[in-house]
Amino acid sequence: MKLRDSKSLAVRAREQGYAIPAFNTNGATYDITRAAIEIAEEMRSPLILQTYEPNCAYRGFDYMFIQAIHLAQDATIPIALHLDHGASFASAIRAYKAGYTSVMIDGSHLPLAENIELTRKVVQALQPLGITVEAEVGHVAGGVHSTSHAGASTTDPEEAAELVEETGVDMLAVADGTEHGVIELQDNIDFELVKQLRDKIPVPLVQHGTSGIPLELLTRLAKSGMTKINFGEPFRANYIKYFKEYADTLDHKDHPWKIMQAVKDRLKEDMRQLILALGSDGKAE
Repeated sequence: MKLRDSKSLAVRAREQGYAIPAFNTNGATYDITRAAIEIAEEMRSPLILQTYEPNCAYRGFDYMFIQAIHLAQDATIPIALHLDHGASFASAIRAYKAGYTSVMIDGSHLPLAENIELTRKVVQALQPLGITVEAEVGHVAGGVHSTSHAGASTTDPEEAAELVEETGVDMLAVADGTEHGVIELQDNIDFELVKQLRDKIPVPLVQHGTSGIPLELLTRLAKSGMTKINFGEPFRANYIKYFKEYADTLDHKDHPWKIMQAVKDRLKEDMRQLILALGSDGKAE
C-alpha cells in the first residue's frame, strides 16, 4: 500500500465532523505500530502513525518508514506517516528523505515572527513535494508525570490566524489548556477557545497533550473541530506496564514474542476506545 499525506485525511475529517487518531509509536516500537495498524484496519479507521523526533534517536527515521511499510503492506485503510515536533528545518528534510508523508515543524517556543519564518521555510520546501506541514502556535507545555492538570498556556486566535495566512501551512496545532506528560486527569479544556479557533482558522486543527482527557471530552473535541488528535504518553507507559505484568504471569513467559503479542493485543483495546471516541471508525475511504 502507498502511504497517504495527512492533509487529505484531515480535510475530510474536518468536513464530516470527526477526528483522525494520530498514534505515536515511541520511536518505531514494533508492537505499538502493529497494534495501531491492526486495530485501525479492523475498525476501518484512517490512521496517522507518528514519531516524536527525540524518540527516533535510537532507531532513526529510516527504520520507522521501513517498519510502517512492512506492517501496512496488506492494509486497505489510508495511513499517513508523520514527524511529531520536528525541531528544525533539517529535521523536516530528513523525515521527508526517509519517506515520511507529513511533518510538524514546532516553532511554538519562538517569537511569532520567527515561528512564521521557520514554518514558511518548511512549507516552501516540502509542500510542492506533496508533504503535509503542521505548525504550532501557543506552546503546549509539559513532559512530566503528574496526577492532575495544573493549567497551561493557550493559543491567541489572532496569532494563529496570522501564522496560517503568512505561511500557508496545512494543519495547525493549538493550545487549549492541556499539557504533555503522563497525567491522570485533564478536564479543564477551554472549549470556547476551541470554537473561536475553529471558526477563525481555515485549516484542520491539531490537539496535543491528550493524556488524561476523559473519553467523553475527546468526543467533544472531535465534534468541536479538533481534526487530528495525538496520543503518545499512555501507549509508552502502558507498554511498560503490560510487559511487566505479562512477564510475571503469562504462560511460556520465557518466550519474548508471546509476551509482546499479549502486550500488542492489550494496546489494541486501548486504541479501540480512542478510535470510538474520535468517531473515526468506519470512515476509511
